Amino acid sequence: MDASFWIAQVLGLIALVLVCLSYNFNTKRLFFFYQILANIFYASSFLSLGVIIGGANTIVSILRVSVLFYLEKKNKSPSKLLYIFFALAYLTLGIVFFETPLDLLAIVSYEIFNLAMFTKNMRLVRILMVAPNLMIAIYNILSMTYTNAILDFIEISVLCFSIYRFRSKEIDKIKYLL
Repeated sequence: MDASFWIAQVLGLIALVLVCLSYNFNTKRLFFFYQILANIFYASSFLSLGVIIGGANTIVSILRVSVLFYLEKKNKSPSKLLYIFFALAYLTLGIVFFETPLDLLAIVSYEIFNLAMFTKNMRLVRILMVAPNLMIAIYNILSMTYTNAILDFIEISVLCFSIYRFRSKEIDKIKYLL
């Protein structure tokens, strides 16, 4: 295994830490901020191994999350046209860089990630992020970006924990009101 393999794993590990931090905030602005940082390392991990479709889609994710972060900071809602723009960007990149049937996992998962990011409700965001993380984890294992795959499995665990944690807080609020 050469240096680029190990560089990819280190970059993926940094992304892992940042992604796990992102789900522990209950505001979209902090969530987006940590997602931007994580996606920079995630894209670098893909690109250092020459996994073009994963890297290109993650670069689009950086742009998407940056725009959403800006809008959230300005207290503005994103338009449906913005959602459609990014959905078409993922689809176009998927078609342009398509090499193997494995790439279908990346294309579909990034479309679901896109949907999740445009959802206002943080609980629903967390729920929507589970399935594409599982799909992209399989993609990462088969693409040899192992720390990215570990990131995805840990992210799924963190998502499930945060879904449970915030659901428990909601239940406690309801009990208190009763």
